[in-house]
Amino acid sequence: MKKLLFALSLVLACTLVRADQTNLAEDDASLEAYNGGFESGKNGGSGFGEWKMTTEGNDENRHAGFFTATTENNKDVTGIVKNDKAWGVYANGTGFEQAVAYRAFTTPLAVGDSFSFMLESGLLEKKSEADPGGGSAGLTLRTSNATDSTEDYNKDAVFEFGHYDGKPNYQIFDGSGEDKTDSGVAFTDAGVSVTVTVTGEDTYDLEIQTMGDKNLTKLPGRKLKAAGAISSLAIFNRNTEKSDAFFNSLQVARENK
Repeated sequence: MKKLLFALSLVLACTLVRADQTNLAEDDASLEAYNGGFESGKNGGSGFGEWKMTTEGNDENRHAGFFTATTENNKDVTGIVKNDKAWGVYANGTGFEQAVAYRAFTTPLAVGDSFSFMLESGLLEKKSEADPGGGSAGLTLRTSNATDSTEDYNKDAVFEFGHYDGKPNYQIFDGSGEDKTDSGVAFTDAGVSVTVTVTGEDTYDLEIQTMGDKNLTKLPGRKLKAAGAISSLAIFNRNTEKSDAFFNSLQVARENK
């Protein structure tokens, strides 16, 4: 089954750009830039700036950081790997640990652009009785590029997607309203592929595909939290404890005119 998931993920990664689109940016964990690890200053692929890593909680009892995950050393990551690799982010210990990686787009997203990424994580379970819980893992899109600390992960964010403690479905935080945060897509440890297509100054369409069964959910006509050009992203692991978070296959495609 894991071999099948891996093969299907490769097919999907190779077909994200349609015939009527041009690929503006792309990066994934299998590129040579990440052979030595996943850390600040790395800049694989094209169309993005360098990664900037921040952590909160690194001592004897608290741990947060980043690594290049492989299927050999991380048996559970299968759905989003490319050439057996994904970006790994961990945050666990006795407190509320956090690890956030920031990255700017070389060219801000314009109307008609589609940004896609992959996310995979496990169940959110405490590693220590002292842990406060409330973990989450996901990605934000932002109109600025603040990178001073982990607390900047959602600064000027117009879109946030992820897996949150106590929520059986993936959640969306944008400008669509508090009654529309639930995606309706159940959490899956096989991961998801997510595509955000900008349709207007403050509107977008969202697509979520589950990697295990390839079920596609379309959520058109959503609102961003505010108007403004999307110029950066942040991937975050906020206290997911026993489960690491994995990301892969960043891509920006633009409609041909």
